[in-house]
Amino acid sequence: MNSRITLFIFSLITLSSINAQVSFSAGTSLSSFSGGQSCIVDMNNDQLDDIVRVSSSQINILFQTASGFTEQSFTPSPQQQNSPSWSIAAGDINADGFNDLLLGGGSSVSFIYNNDAASFSADNSQTDYIFSQRSTFADINNDGHLDAFVCHDVDQSHPYKNNGSGVLDEDQSLIVTADLAGNYAAVWVDYDNDRDIDLYITKCRQGSSHGDIERVNLMYRNNGDGTFTEVAGSLGIADGEQSWITVFDDLDNDGDMDAFVLNHYSGSEADNSNRYYRNNLMETGTADFTDIIGLTGIAANDLGAWEANVGDFDNDGDLDILSELGKELYLNNGNNSFTGQDLSLDEGAIGDVDDDGDLDVVYYNTLYTNNTSNSNDWIKINTIGIQSNRNGIGARIEATGSFGKQIREVRSGHGFGHMSSLSTHFGFGATEVGRASVDAITIYWPSGTVDIIPNPTLNTTLTVTEGEYSLSVEEALTDDLILYPNPTNNILNLSYPEQLQNPVYSVFNISGKRVMNAKLNSNSIDVSGLSSGNYILRLISEGKIQYQKFIKQ
Repeated sequence: MNSRITLFIFSLITLSSINAQVSFSAGTSLSSFSGGQSCIVDMNNDQLDDIVRVSSSQINILFQTASGFTEQSFTPSPQQQNSPSWSIAAGDINADGFNDLLLGGGSSVSFIYNNDAASFSADNSQTDYIFSQRSTFADINNDGHLDAFVCHDVDQSHPYKNNGSGVLDEDQSLIVTADLAGNYAAVWVDYDNDRDIDLYITKCRQGSSHGDIERVNLMYRNNGDGTFTEVAGSLGIADGEQSWITVFDDLDNDGDMDAFVLNHYSGSEADNSNRYYRNNLMETGTADFTDIIGLTGIAANDLGAWEANVGDFDNDGDLDILSELGKELYLNNGNNSFTGQDLSLDEGAIGDVDDDGDLDVVYYNTLYTNNTSNSNDWIKINTIGIQSNRNGIGARIEATGSFGKQIREVRSGHGFGHMSSLSTHFGFGATEVGRASVDAITIYWPSGTVDIIPNPTLNTTLTVTEGEYSLSVEEALTDDLILYPNPTNNILNLSYPEQLQNPVYSVFNISGKRVMNAKLNSNSIDVSGLSSGNYILRLISEGKIQYQKFIKQ
């Protein structure tokens, strides 16, 4: 049965203290639809975020319009077997332009296909038992098709491989993770800036003792060849204090991804605190982490929270933390310190559901509208993949300008249970003497394509199709990068005139497919595994991009 109503948002009430910088509406009640985890995502391909709620039998969508919302409910055919009682993720599984859903319950998962936002159908073929604490979409094998990864609370987590036609089946060979229980949350993040996605699993095995391997967090580094290696211990982030959620974002705006971990354990023998792991990559050249929670002003020993997420809620250019701590919002001061603020909300899906450039929050049947009053600038970016997956999930987006650099990643499924927007949001602040300027937006797509949008217009939404702003190889060829011997049999040597900062190389075949990708740790690359033919080497160093051709004999 379909019903249509229009909701209007009013009655703005500031919930903050006298020194606060962010305010939300008192909470607009949505229609009394009993659904699972909150979800904000564009469901009808109009580049506007909608509000999605799913019950055990229906899908309810509040479609965003210029004047509010239009509500419609759908009964999938066939009916799904699960409600998202624990987790929900969204992404375009079959690349038809409409976002589909992954519903995670206490016993199995269901994939819901969106048929032009007019009807929905369910794939209930995945009948294996899984207590799905966190669902995510990502192109795990980087073949251009969206896969899924679901955390399993009581056994090994489940990866689901896309067969290229939009059908997903469990395939443990897609990424091999520990055959252990206690998998509470997962986040796909490029922690080492090598332009491919790594996987961090947050673990919390109920009843396990301190130091039990079932509650030690894991980081699976992407080796760039379809394999992953667990490296959390060497990075200093193998936390074992029964974590429920980890968020990875560039919290100090230095160009690498930091981590905030919420912990539960309160045993006397443990270092029972939350963690704020600062990534040392841009400072030392090594992607390892140092816990500086004691310097941040965030409650280190406020334990027991299960949800955290981040966003620039005041558009000042620094990412803030929304969490179930004593202070619900920690406003980023821009120097690795935060100021706590009391709110009447502490979790939910994050996205701009009224298209005014600031981030709102939906928690089940309540919409909290961001009413922060300032003149700070912003940009939103919608990514449409061509060679990459349709959503561009896994893309790294950089904004550079008078403020320096900000980075974001396109992710499906981060935070503990809710699903936040696939639209990428940047705030840039403003100054008394002049407004921030944005020189360029750079998108590093999973396929290896790089788009550079110069001088983008502020306070608007950009919809970027992969390859729309990319340089041709011929335009980017440079005499500064010399490859020898060329042709080569096994080893390709590189010569370049200047010191490179955090260089990453990629090799593309003649059809444009990326076949190698890794950090450049020396002046030579082993290409012995490539078939004979013509290739293109690309070298990226802190925004500078160089191409050169070579032949593999």
